[in-house]
Amino acid sequence: MDPLKLPPEPRRSCGSCGAGLAEGQEWCLQCGAGVPSSLAGEADWRPLAVLAAAGVLLLAGAGTAAYAALNQQPSKPPTHVLIAQVPAPTAGTPPGGSTLNTPPATTTPGTSTPGRTTLPGGSGAFGPTTRGRSSLGLPTTTIKPPKLPALVPTPHTTAPSTLAPTNTPSAPAESAPTSTAPVKPPTAGATEPAPNPILLDTNAASTYDPSGYPASYFGDPGLAIDGETGTAWTAQVEPKVAPLMAAGLALDLKTPHHLGSLEVRTTTPGVTVEVFGATGSKIPATITDPAWTKIGDTRVLKKKKDTIKLGTGGEAFRFIVLWLTKAPASAVGTPTAPGHVSINETVLYPPVK
Repeated sequence: MDPLKLPPEPRRSCGSCGAGLAEGQEWCLQCGAGVPSSLAGEADWRPLAVLAAAGVLLLAGAGTAAYAALNQQPSKPPTHVLIAQVPAPTAGTPPGGSTLNTPPATTTPGTSTPGRTTLPGGSGAFGPTTRGRSSLGLPTTTIKPPKLPALVPTPHTTAPSTLAPTNTPSAPAESAPTSTAPVKPPTAGATEPAPNPILLDTNAASTYDPSGYPASYFGDPGLAIDGETGTAWTAQVEPKVAPLMAAGLALDLKTPHHLGSLEVRTTTPGVTVEVFGATGSKIPATITDPAWTKIGDTRVLKKKKDTIKLGTGGEAFRFIVLWLTKAPASAVGTPTAPGHVSINETVLYPPVK
């Protein structure tokens, strides 16, 4: 034998079925068994060690949680506290007597009930107990019943009373403030509330025409007191004297009245008017008759609704005339097509008191 030539290594085979194994093959392709030197043949102690350590940690955590549960106190007091009336022990009661007959705890929906405490010698959360020790072997002296006060007030859950405390003076009733300062007269230009208008008969209005113009020059005077602003009494402008006018709208109040103002509505603003008043049983024949009293100064009605203040000097009048003296340029017209002035509505008011 050549000393430099080594003998061939023995052929590897499966220990289970005898099948041949190639160099570096760790698993049998016939039966699936592993060779003794593979991972399947070696016992791995690391998974077992991990499981053992996890078991120890779980046991330690369970013990800690049990101890915390036994010593944990409720974070908030219950809403209702049951006061147990403990009868005094009799002469025949043994030191380790039976469980006290206490009424069942009353709870309110939405509140929690604290754990029940069992006196020594009774049965409680830890099972039946014997004198001095429980069935688990724990000394009963480690579980002490809570000290209950003689009287514990039950917290109110209803809304607080709305009654004011007796020592708080009630608020005085609100009253309008009074003032001893003298009342100031209204300033100039202040708007005063308008009183109720004076009621007129339906035939109270008439055309006042001392110049004797044809009746066709004028419209229906009743339309000036019908309460409709869409209708109007009209007076034609005479082309020979335009823009001057000499006609008016008369009102018969039937009885004398004290007057304060006259409201006029017109669709021909710019017309110039005057207001006269008269007493007696019939209207004066001409505007120059001394029976007339001028109670409204000459003024131009610049708006479609205007109010004329009447200065009567405290005298009452039965007849009133709204006298037209000049037509606006827009209502003059032409000789072949004369214009006209419209008085849509007139309302008389008494003086403001």
